[in-house]
Amino acid sequence: MGKAGTAAAGAALAVVLATGGYAWLARGGSGQAEAQSGAALTQEALVAGRAARLAALDTALDAALPEAKPAILQEMASLRADLADPAAALVAAQALRGRIEALGDLYRGTPAEAQIATALAALAAGDGAGAEAALAEVRITAESEAARAARVAYAAGEMAAARGAAVEAARAFVRAAALDPTYGNLLAAERAARLAGDTATAQAYAMPLLSAAVRQFGQGSAPHGEALANVGRTLLAAGHTADAEKLLREAVAVSRGPNGARDAEYAARLNTLGAVLRTAGRLAEAEALYREAVEVDRVVLGERHPDVALRLANLAELLVATGRPAEAEPLLRQAAGISLGLLGDAHPDTAARLGALAAFLEGQGQTQAAGAAWMDALAVSRRAYGPAHPEYVPRLSLFADRLRATGKGAQAEAVYREVIEALAAGQGKTSADYGRALNNLGQYLVSADRNPEAVPLYQEAVSVLTAALGAGDAQVKTVEANLAAARGG
Repeated sequence: MGKAGTAAAGAALAVVLATGGYAWLARGGSGQAEAQSGAALTQEALVAGRAARLAALDTALDAALPEAKPAILQEMASLRADLADPAAALVAAQALRGRIEALGDLYRGTPAEAQIATALAALAAGDGAGAEAALAEVRITAESEAARAARVAYAAGEMAAARGAAVEAARAFVRAAALDPTYGNLLAAERAARLAGDTATAQAYAMPLLSAAVRQFGQGSAPHGEALANVGRTLLAAGHTADAEKLLREAVAVSRGPNGARDAEYAARLNTLGAVLRTAGRLAEAEALYREAVEVDRVVLGERHPDVALRLANLAELLVATGRPAEAEPLLRQAAGISLGLLGDAHPDTAARLGALAAFLEGQGQTQAAGAAWMDALAVSRRAYGPAHPEYVPRLSLFADRLRATGKGAQAEAVYREVIEALAAGQGKTSADYGRALNNLGQYLVSADRNPEAVPLYQEAVSVLTAALGAGDAQVKTVEANLAAARGG
């Protein structure tokens, strides 16, 4: 690599380090950290810190290495969620800060005290990764003391979870449970592993978690119900539906019992059990649970809350499945309205709610309304994901198909062409996805009686797919048939 290449690589690495949260290394000594960490955390300061961090990440995104961009986008989404609900974010930040400050009491007068002060300063500046790095150094010094190390690992897991780093959070919580297998650590490890998609690790913690809940708190206690619900969700994710149903029913029974609370967690248990029953075809039972979940959340969380939107959407889908679209439509509209009003027009949940409404309208033959709804969902998805997100191009392809199906031909063509350009720039013009995208645009052009324009697209698609998949592949044969039809047989 020449000097210019080395300089460019160094600049890119600097961007990754800065956006990854390691800028805290240049913030000065422990005296500065102590001064920053001692200041009161206010909502205004939190909003300013999150906004500044989001702006810095947005600026650095284009220059970051491709492998670093998903992590940057994930952190940006977490920051946007905090800015959408700063009051809740402040409560969480203050609680987390209090727990980190409590760690300082464990290490008063030791070298680790300065690292904890550094972590607090980084946390106050919205630099979660920097705070985690500081705590990692504390963990190393505390390795010989399992309980202390477990508390530090747990705090690091909380920080990773707060910025949307699910895999890092699971690793930290699993380490905490390995060091100190108490109920709280086991619960966090089991749940975090499931959320990170590691159901095997989550299942490994299932029995220890249930045993710890009963041992520490007793059969039928609130923690026992919490453990039952979490293990039930893990078994469901692993495909063990019958076992999941048993545990979820027991968890719901604990919530309804003398030690339970009909709160948002209770609604979540009802919703999950309803999903299990719906999958099993027991729709009447599932509907009753879905309706109860909606009502509980409305009482506990209020009429306008993201969880209420989710519950309404689930109930609406069930109503459609049971042939009651007239009852489902207002629920889908209400769910979309809640998400748009609370989360804004640049959030994945809003895109999902609008997409569900569009799909419903299309399914009911309301073509014009469906086309408009698909356009709204497309606009939100563009802002929620962005060109660097791995789901961006697949979503564009879906929207192009739906716009074409609902009579938005010109808009569909523009999106098809955008997909082709994005794939050419990303995967390259030799990828199978690029060949499929050419075929999709060709199909649209044929449907619009523009066969001469479709022919070269089909020709290129045949060439790309043959090279990528082989001449005998079924997809190649399909495109060859499309080409022959476009040429007039």
